[in-house]
Amino acid sequence: MFKNIFLVFIVLISFYKPVAAQESSTGVAIAIELAGGEDGDIVCSAQGGYRKCNKLNDSSLFAVVTSNPTAKFEVTGLDNPVFVITSGKANVKVSSRNGNINEGDFVTSSEIDGLGQLATENGFVLGTALESYESGDGDAVGKILISISIHPEIGLSSARSNLLQVIRQGATGAILEPLDSLRYLIAALVVIASFVMGFVYFGRVARSGVEAIGRNPLASRIIQFNMILHIVMSIVIVLIGLAIAYLILIL
Repeated sequence: MFKNIFLVFIVLISFYKPVAAQESSTGVAIAIELAGGEDGDIVCSAQGGYRKCNKLNDSSLFAVVTSNPTAKFEVTGLDNPVFVITSGKANVKVSSRNGNINEGDFVTSSEIDGLGQLATENGFVLGTALESYESGDGDAVGKILISISIHPEIGLSSARSNLLQVIRQGATGAILEPLDSLRYLIAALVVIASFVMGFVYFGRVARSGVEAIGRNPLASRIIQFNMILHIVMSIVIVLIGLAIAYLILIL
């Protein structure tokens, strides 16, 4: 009897083959409303809701759609609910439009709805690739496991390309997001005005102080003390302008 059991055990081991399966996502998923959201889609925040990312290095990167989360929070009352994770690991749709992706490379959003690609320019990235993806067809779509860590990344492109990217984003920002552009414009004008006022005030005080010392050398210490007070006032004017500009940007 034991001999037969041993033979059956040997046969089962000889036919055993491990099955490779795609690793499921990790992290806690939350429910959001997103029309047409599929597993692996990259999601960005938008005014009044969410959308599939369709901009390169999108600064509104938010999460990744997952169909098999390890843990999730459900929300009732959503018309098109999908589960997304903002941190952890997730299988993400990618393409080789910007080059093949190697393990350890940064992945970011692309101009194709919900699709990721290799990050080669400074800007926001979705996370780090835990698997490689290679394809000679830039239109082909695959899925790889990515460690989700949304953050701005620098050092991926040269200073010249950085400058061109800033100019290009600044030119389109006034059209796509006019309110935000207006806030930045007002903040910049406030900063410039505060510096101009501070330097003009300092210039007048310095000139009048030198003339006063020349006319009355015996009172030079008092005049110098007054000049220092006016210099402090000039610095305060500049700092107030910077504070106002900061409040304009954050409020």
